[in-house]
Amino acid sequence: MIDRVSSVLKGSGLKAYCKILIFLILFPTFLFSGPDYIYCYADEAHYDTEINIDAESALILDYDTGDILWEKNSDEPMYPASTTKMLTSIVAMENIDDFNEIIEIPKNASGRNHSAFRFRTGDMISLMDLLKAALICSHNNATIALAEHVSGSVENFLKLMNEKAKEINAKDSFFQNTNGLDDDFPDHKSTAEDLAVIASYCMKNDLFREIVDTKEDIIVKNEKEIEITNTNSLLDYDYIRGIKTGYTNYAGHCIVVYSEKEDLELITVILNSTESGRDKDALKLLNWAYGNLKYIKIVDSSKTAATTTIGDKTELNLDLYPEADYVELINVSDDEIETKQNIDSNINLPVGEKDILGTIEIFINGSKTKELNMISRESIKDCYVYQELSNKGELRTRLLVIIALVFYFSLILFIIVRNLLIKK
Repeated sequence: MIDRVSSVLKGSGLKAYCKILIFLILFPTFLFSGPDYIYCYADEAHYDTEINIDAESALILDYDTGDILWEKNSDEPMYPASTTKMLTSIVAMENIDDFNEIIEIPKNASGRNHSAFRFRTGDMISLMDLLKAALICSHNNATIALAEHVSGSVENFLKLMNEKAKEINAKDSFFQNTNGLDDDFPDHKSTAEDLAVIASYCMKNDLFREIVDTKEDIIVKNEKEIEITNTNSLLDYDYIRGIKTGYTNYAGHCIVVYSEKEDLELITVILNSTESGRDKDALKLLNWAYGNLKYIKIVDSSKTAATTTIGDKTELNLDLYPEADYVELINVSDDEIETKQNIDSNINLPVGEKDILGTIEIFINGSKTKELNMISRESIKDCYVYQELSNKGELRTRLLVIIALVFYFSLILFIIVRNLLIKK
C-alpha cells in the first residue's frame, strides 16, 4: 500500500493531481473493504422398592408397555376368586352378536349362589344386563347363563376361556369355572402377572371398559328394574376406572385395578389380602407409583443433540438431531440419566437430508437402555463465495465516502484557485 502511494506521488502538475485524486477515491475501498467469506448453503421395570402390604401376591403393570414396575410373588399360582369374571366377560363379549337380545335363564344358572339377587329358571334378561350383573355386582350365576348361551355348556365355554388365556400369554393360568368359586375347584388358579395381562387385554374393549367404570346402574329382569352397585369401592377415586374385585375363603380378598393419572396408566393386582388391607394395599402401591414414576422425554428429536465441523478448506458447522424422540418411565427420586453422543469422524460433503452421522446412547443408572441414530436435517451440496457487509460496516463506509468526497472537492477547488492565482 505504501509503495502504491509513493508511485502516485512521483507525477507532477495536473496529471499528478488527477493521479492523487484517483488514488484518494480508491483508498477507502482498499482500506475498509471486508474480507471474502465462503459460505455453504443448504438446498433447503422393575423397581426394587420395599413396600409393606398385607397381600401375599401383588403387581403393578404399565398398561401402555406391559412392563412390570413392581411385584411381590407375581408368578405364584393363586386362587383368583371373582377376578375370573374378567376373562369370562371378555370371551362372552367377543362371541355375542346382539347384546340387546333377551334370553331365558337356564336351570344351571338359577338360584342365588352367593350373589346379590336370585335368578329363577325362565327369567327373562338381556345379554347386556347379564354382563353388567357379572362385572358390576359380581353375580356368579350371570356368568353361567352367559357361558351356556355362547357355547351351549359351561364346559365348552371353559375351553374358550383357557384358549384365550394362552392366546394373550396368560400362560400360567387354568380356569375350571366361570365365576371363581373355588370350593370344588382346587386347580382353578392364576397369577398376579397373568391377571394383569388379562386385565390389559380386556381394557382394550370399549364395552368392557365402560361397564367396569360404572358405579351404579339398573338392569331389567322380567321387565322389573333392579338397582346394582359396583363392588369396587375404589371407583370413588376419580383416577381409578375399574376393574374387578373378588373374595373366597381360599383366595382371600382380591382386586384388579385400572388407573390413569399424569399420562401414566397402570394395572394393579392384589391377591390374598385381608378384608381391611385389600384397598389399602392397592392405594399404597398406587401412591408409590404416581409419586415416584413419571414419563420423561429424555431425547427430543426437535432439539440439536450435537454440532460438528465438516469440510476441509471450507469449514461448516453442522447440527445433528436425534432420529426420534425417546420417552422413558423414570423413578424421579432415584434414577440417574446420562446421554453420550458419538459423532462419525469422517463426515464429508455432500451431506444428504436424514443421513446417519452418529449415535446417541442413553444410560439409566449406568446401564445402557437405548441407542438412537443422529441425523442431518438438511441437504448440503455446493459452496458459494459470498461477501458480507454488516449494516454497521455499510454506514461506516458511507460516512467515509462522504468525507472523502468533501475532501476531494475542497482539494480540487484549492488547486483551481491556486492555478488561477499563479497565472495572474
